[in-house]
Amino acid sequence: MASSTPNQQSPGSHPIQQNIRQFLSNFPLKIHRPLYKNRELSGPTLYIWGPGWKTQETSFDQDCLKWQTYLKFSGIDFDVRNANEPLISPSGKNWVNRIFYGYLLYVITFLSLFIKKTGKVGEIIDERHQAECQAFIALADTKLRNALLYTLWCDPVYEPYTHKKYCGHYAKPLDKIIMYQAKNEAIKEMLTRKPVLIRDEIYQDAAEALQAISVTLGKNEYFFDTRSPTFIDAVIFSYIYTILSIPVTSSNDLIQLVRKHSNLVEFSNKVYEKFFQ
Repeated sequence: MASSTPNQQSPGSHPIQQNIRQFLSNFPLKIHRPLYKNRELSGPTLYIWGPGWKTQETSFDQDCLKWQTYLKFSGIDFDVRNANEPLISPSGKNWVNRIFYGYLLYVITFLSLFIKKTGKVGEIIDERHQAECQAFIALADTKLRNALLYTLWCDPVYEPYTHKKYCGHYAKPLDKIIMYQAKNEAIKEMLTRKPVLIRDEIYQDAAEALQAISVTLGKNEYFFDTRSPTFIDAVIFSYIYTILSIPVTSSNDLIQLVRKHSNLVEFSNKVYEKFFQ
């Protein structure tokens, strides 16, 4: 009589598996050392667009650099990994929005969790200056951001550099499609703040913003003469450093506008040397 229970075989004893093993044994595999191996990450990690225009330490994207800098200011120990693929973002937005905002949700979550855990929040702006601080951040995020986006995405001289940084790692013709979509997204963003995009007006707005920001900084090391840098310092640094880092070309009006303000250039250099070198 046949048994009602199946035969119990030890793992890997099935005839088909044995035949496969015997076949594969005729082709021994030799494992070579990888040419490049990612550094293992032992702590919290910030994914950014990178490396920077001039250095390996910073992101080439202004928005990423802002959060990267603020984490440095907060004294949080974290690793940085270049991940130039917004599709890894958990935000759920369509990918072209994530060209500019994709890591924002992750970074804010990162900040809230680890600042709460470590208790390192950096110095807080005095209540007397909080409204003024928010006003200058808004000024930078409108006037300077429009000028930077226009330079990178709408100036034909800079478009090849922008393409290489944001889209150059994609295969052709996908890179051209992504560049086209990303450029349209940049234009849409600018139009939310300025209904008509005229080059001279955009740079004039940036010039006025830089003048106001420069006067506010004055001879102080940080904005509003705080003992240590705060979020407004991270915001302004991210714009000034990014603008001064993009390649110098025949169309470098924005770079020249920044260079007119020696205190902003010095501010950018000191922040970089202190927190990134």
